[in-house]
Amino acid sequence: MLGIVESPELTNRLAQEQAQLQSLQLGYENAHLDAQKKRLAARQKLEDARIDLKSAQTDLDRNTRAYKMGAVPEINVLRAQDALDKAQISLRHAEQDQGLDNRMVAFEIRSKRLAAERQQLIVADLQRQVDALTLRAPVTGQVGQLAVADRTKVAKDAALLSVVDLSALEVEIKVPESFARDLAPGMHAEISGDGQRWPGIVGAISPEVVGGEVAARVRFASARPAGLRQNQRLSVRVVLQRLADAITVARGPSLDSDGGSAVYVLHGDLAVRTPVRLGASSIDRVQVLAGLKPGERVVVAGAESFHDAPRVVISH
Repeated sequence: MLGIVESPELTNRLAQEQAQLQSLQLGYENAHLDAQKKRLAARQKLEDARIDLKSAQTDLDRNTRAYKMGAVPEINVLRAQDALDKAQISLRHAEQDQGLDNRMVAFEIRSKRLAAERQQLIVADLQRQVDALTLRAPVTGQVGQLAVADRTKVAKDAALLSVVDLSALEVEIKVPESFARDLAPGMHAEISGDGQRWPGIVGAISPEVVGGEVAARVRFASARPAGLRQNQRLSVRVVLQRLADAITVARGPSLDSDGGSAVYVLHGDLAVRTPVRLGASSIDRVQVLAGLKPGERVVVAGAESFHDAPRVVISH
């Protein structure tokens, strides 16, 4: 845990919505009890109607037999028939009422349940916001910078502090545009600093050129070295190509004269202009494909003043 942001307004609103949720949940439970009572009443009404129908049918049968025997007048039979018809109508109404009551109580229960579920979502969202007031680091690292002081009033979505993920440190490099074309993710690199060297791998490469340079990131190929800090300056050498047994000379302005087609080779105090053919180049070295032998020394700076003379005497 990094810290806690206090928000009385948010915590009070959460408490209010939680109380509302409890009220809706009680209403949902009461709806179940009311539904049971209504179903019981409808069932009792239906059973009473069936009993009344059975009684009316029995009374009609008794009066019919008695009428045939001449014991009762016909009016008694007619009255018993009317009572039976009435009992049948009451039974149909009781059956219809029971079906309607079941649908009504099911609708009420569903409405109470949906209201409670909706309130539950509101409470869950507020709880999430309240939990977010407790600042927790998303990674294992250390606090980088504090944007605000303790007990300071802050605006919503304002920056509070930064956390540095020391396990994911990368080195940002600026590559000249001329070399950026040969740069690709996955290339090997060498990171150096404080007298130490570590293997690296080129990661992300920016798609835009800013000020004639392209930004790229190099990550450590092995475990992160101990003691490194955010924004620490390190040196990086990216291996664009490996050439075995190559003849190279130091890169300098003299190699750019004549388009790099000739250099001045030192023979004692004499500098002799010698045609050469150059190959690959790095930041500080240039490959010589033809024209030089291993061990020969060349003039890499100041040859512009020789004015393309075939031979120049060097005075010390």
